[in-house]
Amino acid sequence: MSLPQWAAVPFLAVAGVGVTMAMLLVLRHRLPSWLGSAHGLAGLAALCLLFGLNLYGGAATTTSAWWALGILLGALFGGLLLFRIVFKNRAPLPLVALHGALAIAGILLLLRSAA
Repeated sequence: MSLPQWAAVPFLAVAGVGVTMAMLLVLRHRLPSWLGSAHGLAGLAALCLLFGLNLYGGAATTTSAWWALGILLGALFGGLLLFRIVFKNRAPLPLVALHGALAIAGILLLLRSAA
């Protein structure tokens, strides 16, 4: 496996938690208080890993891998701003979908850079 493929693994795990959180929101179940923080911190750790792998790759790192980092960073800060500051108690479903779509776009771009 290439470095971008290895970097995509933690993002896919974080996305799985995000899908679980979205499904709980759709089903109107109460989210555990720690789940959102764990999701965000795991996303931050995955971003740090991707940044380190992009630097480690040097000149071999594709432009797509750097763009993926930027898109995923936007998804992280968007989630932080929207769900921790603006909509503290109840996240609107369209914004949850937008946050997830942005993250999936970044993951797909990261996987595409590995090809």
